[in-house]
Amino acid sequence: MALTKEFMGSSLVERPIFPSSSPCFQQKNGSFLISPVFVPYGNKRVVRLRKSAKFPVAAISEDLMKSSSSSSSISSSSSSVPAEKPVKFKVRAVVTVRNKIKEDFKETFVKHLDAFTDRIGRNVVLELFSTEIDPKTNAAKKTNEAVLKDWSKKTNIKAERVNYTAEFTVDSNFGEPGAITVINNHQQEFYLENITIEGFATGAFHFPCNSWVQARKDLPGKRIFFSNKPYLPDDTPAGIKLLREKDLKNLRGDGKGVRKLSDRIYDYDTYNDLGNPDRGIDLARPTLGGSEMYPYPRRCRTGREPSDTDITCESRVEKPLPMYIPRDERFEESKMNTFSVKRLKGVLHNLLPGLKSSLSAQNKDFNEFSDVDGLYSVGLLIKLGLQDDILKKLPLPHIVSKIQESTSQGILKYDIPKIISKDKFAWLRDDEFARQAIAGVNPVTIERLTVFPPVSKLDPEIYGPQESALKKEHILNQLNGMTVQEAIDQNKLFIIDYHDIYLPFLERINALDGRKSYATRTIYYLTPLGTLKPVAIELSLPPSGPNTRSKRVVTPALDATTNWMWMLAKAHVCSNDAGVHQLAHHWLRTHACMEPFILSAHRQLSAMHPIFKLLDPHMRYTLEINALARQSLINADGVIESCFTPGRYAMEISSAAYKTNWRFDQDSLPQDLIRR
Repeated sequence: MALTKEFMGSSLVERPIFPSSSPCFQQKNGSFLISPVFVPYGNKRVVRLRKSAKFPVAAISEDLMKSSSSSSSISSSSSSVPAEKPVKFKVRAVVTVRNKIKEDFKETFVKHLDAFTDRIGRNVVLELFSTEIDPKTNAAKKTNEAVLKDWSKKTNIKAERVNYTAEFTVDSNFGEPGAITVINNHQQEFYLENITIEGFATGAFHFPCNSWVQARKDLPGKRIFFSNKPYLPDDTPAGIKLLREKDLKNLRGDGKGVRKLSDRIYDYDTYNDLGNPDRGIDLARPTLGGSEMYPYPRRCRTGREPSDTDITCESRVEKPLPMYIPRDERFEESKMNTFSVKRLKGVLHNLLPGLKSSLSAQNKDFNEFSDVDGLYSVGLLIKLGLQDDILKKLPLPHIVSKIQESTSQGILKYDIPKIISKDKFAWLRDDEFARQAIAGVNPVTIERLTVFPPVSKLDPEIYGPQESALKKEHILNQLNGMTVQEAIDQNKLFIIDYHDIYLPFLERINALDGRKSYATRTIYYLTPLGTLKPVAIELSLPPSGPNTRSKRVVTPALDATTNWMWMLAKAHVCSNDAGVHQLAHHWLRTHACMEPFILSAHRQLSAMHPIFKLLDPHMRYTLEINALARQSLINADGVIESCFTPGRYAMEISSAAYKTNWRFDQDSLPQDLIRR
């Protein structure tokens, strides 16, 4: 009765026309039983429900009875009405493809070849999948294949993005679109940015793709893309569950064979490609990872053949040849252009002192401080009058001219640091030295001093006494009348301690030509002004005998002689700091430790997973940067070994830092600040 009033209104409620003795009206056990009968009502049949005089009777049209038969138990006769046949209709896919900014001759030729073959049936083919299962086939509901239209007509469009369309025929029982497969029957890959499905009554459905779709000849099978609706694994609709599993299986690969540049496989391997033993024993390096001696995070597997002279070492790929990473991890063109400019400037800046040395009569990198200053003012080659000659001889790409046009400093001058632009001699003073400890490139080493003197954790049988050479008398006169314990209790003393990370390697480092180093400890005092000042520096060497002096303490200068001693001690601290910053904090923690997480995320988390959607923007480009680093930065005789004090032992120091200092649960904020 309530259903009748809702659809028809109370105005259609009629008085009873059947007596209580009517066969459609019966009373049993104090309850009324009502049976429907059909009576003429114009050109339609009307069902009249008869009740006692105090209950009104409603007239219900047959159409309404059909619409509500599934929820009504009034009569079994309504269940015999046949179900409506699904209605077929068309929906449209709008496919956005991003063009390359610049194409070489080969790419342009293949692009026009694809336009021609597209006309004769070698197309880009799409297929739409529902989130629901078809009860007849027990598989996901899907459409017939549809072809992208007008590919050949839009070949010459120079816009950054080009939209293509395709049409699918679906029926009213199709359900919600959940996935699209794409087959590229062309000869060349293309970058698929997104797909939008229009035409459903519930609105448009969006499929973010942001992926290179390889030609079928390079990557057989269909590419799978999911809608932007996130699902946890257990909540994945039945219609796309198998597609989710298949996509992850494709990303994991089988761990075999050499990876092609067009592959999209995320797999693990050790750092066994840093050395190049085929070029000489001096370029052999140990494998990092997979052993207790040299533990290290995993990198992306390339599957290259082993070197000729060492089967445990993977063969090298040198520039300009690219190193494998999954195709979608490579730089976009705009990112690559920016990266290339900065990399070229960095390479030139590394070359300039060497070039100057080879051209200088004294055969030295820097003869005086004015030479260092020249890096930031006129430029070394300009100062020597050799700018044009050197640039003509160097095999530099055409991008050099663009750098010179885009920056007032040019490629032959270093950018002036802000602190130096305001005060040329700021770097000499103690207050700037201390400020760099918390506001410089490496503010994540300094920590509160809790024990004085500091104690080493190294094995005393190998590396000598664990006690520091620092004594209270070294710093007491710098504490404004406080005792050392009072300063510790009031959080006034801080330390940067590079003793344990450098000492095990110093004997080998100092045996290298042109390399001399100490393991340093620096004590800082927090002044009443709220600024830090260095109060003592400890310089340590490995003990060479039972009576040798392996540790010494240097304090702020009192005269000209001790001033230079103090300056040299600070220089050794800066040298230690640069190495630890690059090898432990920057490369290791920011890049190397993140790579296995990125690989694992792609292997275990579907693109539909909500956590993956959050992580994806932050993981982008890291694998490409890491691969470039293995190629020219951290490799044997690379930039790190050439420019940093540890030399060929740099990556072994990085491995030691990973073994002793890296903890996932302590390296994030706020845990890191609390720990320090």
